[in-house]
Amino acid sequence: MSSKATIIEKTESQANSTQHGTGEASIQELFDTQKAYFATDVTKTYEWRIEQLDRLTRMLKDNYKRFADASCKDFKTAVQENVFEVSASIATTEFTKSQLKEWMKPVEAPIPKFLAATGHKGIVYREPYGVTLIICPFNGPLLLSLRPAAAALSAGNSCILKLSEALPATDELLLELIPRYFEPEVLTAVVGGREIVTELLELPFDFIFLTGSVGAGKAVMKATAEHLTPVLLELGGQNPAIVDETANLPDAAKKIVWGAMAWGGSGALHRAMRPFMSP
Repeated sequence: MSSKATIIEKTESQANSTQHGTGEASIQELFDTQKAYFATDVTKTYEWRIEQLDRLTRMLKDNYKRFADASCKDFKTAVQENVFEVSASIATTEFTKSQLKEWMKPVEAPIPKFLAATGHKGIVYREPYGVTLIICPFNGPLLLSLRPAAAALSAGNSCILKLSEALPATDELLLELIPRYFEPEVLTAVVGGREIVTELLELPFDFIFLTGSVGAGKAVMKATAEHLTPVLLELGGQNPAIVDETANLPDAAKKIVWGAMAWGGSGALHRAMRPFMSP
């Protein structure tokens, strides 16, 4: 592919202008490109979705060590955490691929008896939202960016990733690799601070996913209210577990401790596909 990633930087003297590392496209142009592409309905097919997940897996596997090294540079944490970032993202994508065909099946819904008695049926067909925005946090550079991206793509959405400017090594790698494996109308990434987020939130996205603070969540909800954009906020980073009297206590304890210690980030489990689809 000849397309390049879009790097967006701002300084105080550039508050009213946007500079792109490649000079190829503005945020508005990126959005319009994805909007037009989604309107072709090509993203609704099983084949398209599997292809995008395959591309994501290849990107991670082909560059496994580079991603782990970038995470190490950004966080300077234990090797196993940096490896886990990549491995967990691959595993999530592979699991999504294995379940995708089942998730795409229409689901029969209950209807009033008098309608059922006359032969009527209620069927739910899940449809993708459209152009999605994923606002990524500084922690979990892959788990909290590529995992939600896998969910969005598997549900038939195009996606713009707003990467955290606090992760220079990981950002640089993603901005280099995403255009090698994806067309810009499918998946692209931008980097920037509050000004870039503000510019993005002025656009009528079809769905927004945010991992961040409560304050950031309030700001996003307020900004998107004008467009009535559906927003999914992951703010707490806590995963409570309920262990009842039927549980195998040693097994439950082992799994809970593993889940708490496996990764130093928020540990939020982003369930693939469903949040990014409307019934």
